[in-house]
Amino acid sequence: KHILARAKTFGKGGGNMKKFTAMICAVAMSASMAITAVAAPSIGQLIPEAPEVVSGEIPTGYYLDVQNVDTTKYEVKAVADIVEKFNLDDTDPAYVPVSVADILEALKDYQPKAEGQDESQPIEYKTTKGNPIVPTDYESITPFVDLVLTDGTNVEYTTEGTIKATVKVEPAKNLKAEDLVLMQIDPATGVIYFIEIDEYDPVTGAITAEFPVLGPFMVLEKSEAIAAAAAAQTEAATEAATEVAAE
Repeated sequence: KHILARAKTFGKGGGNMKKFTAMICAVAMSASMAITAVAAPSIGQLIPEAPEVVSGEIPTGYYLDVQNVDTTKYEVKAVADIVEKFNLDDTDPAYVPVSVADILEALKDYQPKAEGQDESQPIEYKTTKGNPIVPTDYESITPFVDLVLTDGTNVEYTTEGTIKATVKVEPAKNLKAEDLVLMQIDPATGVIYFIEIDEYDPVTGAITAEFPVLGPFMVLEKSEAIAAAAAAQTEAATEAATEVAAE
């Protein structure tokens, strides 16, 4: 669902049986890849390891973890509703695409207004470091997941102060740090945070950032980068299909 922009498609087949058979194999491989991309990934596939805490207060006996969203723990119903809607699998009959713009619209009444700002004026979003950001320039490359504190049994969604941590994200491999940002929603207030990345390892997909709260977050990538990657994959697939057809 959230990684379809990187799915590959192949071109048309050739004329004789050998070429046709080869192309059927290529198309079958392409279809298999597309199906894999559509299937809802498990939390272990998205984030294979527990986050590594860099700094922040962690209560004795607890550790930082990333889990599937549990919207029953959210205090703001609007947050629960939009997270559930966003994470709904596209095979579900109730599924409708949800964009970053849709999330902003659903939670606009919960965002802090600048001093003197009129209610009719659009919200000017900034990152947690104070830099202006246009959220609609980005698209998700992961579903929402919950950042929580747990002792293995109990799960907490509140913390004292920020927590800086490193999280390895499989879909974030081989990208560019400048194209990435994290979106996090405070489940207790509905406030949306856009978190700049402090460190990034494209080989492992490890992202180090300072989380202002616990609760649902996802990784965003600039739309133009996603479009460029999709175009490159389509071109590569077309070239591969052409080579097969020429054999």
